[in-house]
Amino acid sequence: MTVPDSSHPMQELVNDAVALGTPLRIAGRSHWSDAGRPTAGTRIASLAAHEGVVDYVPGDLTITVKAGTTLRQIERVTRENGQWFPLDPFGSPDGTIGATIATGSSGPLAHSFGKVRDLVLGIEFVTGDGRLVRGGGRVVKNVAGFDLVRLLTGSWGTLGIITEATLRLYSHPPKPVTVSMALPESSAALAQRIASVVEAPVTPLALELVDARIASRVGLPANAAMILEIGGNAASVTAQLLTLSRLGGVTELAPGLWQGLRGIEDSGHEEPPIVLRVSGLPAGVAATWSALALSIANVDGAAMHATPSLGTVRCVLPPNTPVDEVRRIADAAIGSTAIYERLPSAMWADFSPSVVSDRLSQRIMKAFDPHGILNPGILGPAT
Repeated sequence: MTVPDSSHPMQELVNDAVALGTPLRIAGRSHWSDAGRPTAGTRIASLAAHEGVVDYVPGDLTITVKAGTTLRQIERVTRENGQWFPLDPFGSPDGTIGATIATGSSGPLAHSFGKVRDLVLGIEFVTGDGRLVRGGGRVVKNVAGFDLVRLLTGSWGTLGIITEATLRLYSHPPKPVTVSMALPESSAALAQRIASVVEAPVTPLALELVDARIASRVGLPANAAMILEIGGNAASVTAQLLTLSRLGGVTELAPGLWQGLRGIEDSGHEEPPIVLRVSGLPAGVAATWSALALSIANVDGAAMHATPSLGTVRCVLPPNTPVDEVRRIADAAIGSTAIYERLPSAMWADFSPSVVSDRLSQRIMKAFDPHGILNPGILGPAT
């Protein structure tokens, strides 16, 4: 709903941008300012200083924060009450919640808790014509009207500048444990290994596959592995570890490994890496993994990891990977869809010039940003 009697500094910025005809580049802390297609935004609308807790009700397992609040700050505040916001997108924990929602970013914990759109209960944002709008609510049971939260999630700021969000919290597991299991090389054996873990009486908080290159980067032996995080009370964790040990090859690991995995795209290159996500049905993830493993085998510095329950495999490639190589890798998994997360500016036209060229997307963007000033071009031209 629109909130006519409220005002926000971002409304003033938007109204000024409309009057001057100056398109805006929306940013949190600008950690991923290279991500997305090239944008025509010439003025930065930064939410970095717009941080802090607006409302926190531990008994309701909800927290409302300003959009510039970092994931690290949210973790610190909620941990004091034995709670957490189980979202671990790839990149720095110093990224803002607004940018995380706008880009629809998630990580390995999506295996158990869902993606970011499943964890956001309410949202406040400023549209491209200066309206302050709120959707959703501040309670878990809130289903009324059109779901603006899901619409804004992953819209990359093209529909509105997110200024505030209400998040769903969970009790923090008292004794999380991380373990690894070796992966077989053949696709059939890998599928069986994944199925044996999924069907076992265990409930991992996260379950991720990593190839040998990523394994070595996060401090493991240079072999492909399945990494699991198990949580619960001591008795539950012990029972789950016993169940996994019966499947064979279980090694307990240091919990800091997950933070290393989140930062896997920090390769040391001056330019950011190329990242593509290949998505398909969870049942086919073993075949996708095997096909992509072959396709990147001879690409120096390439690595990959996967979330089997989501059917996704992410390939992280050196920034200087030739266009033909990127295309060959993207086409390796037949029957799956390649989604490009990060590309050099010049490559977007070759691989994904636009995702908003359809009539429905154009009408939605026109309704929320009639002047076309919010991150114009970041999802491609709306033509």
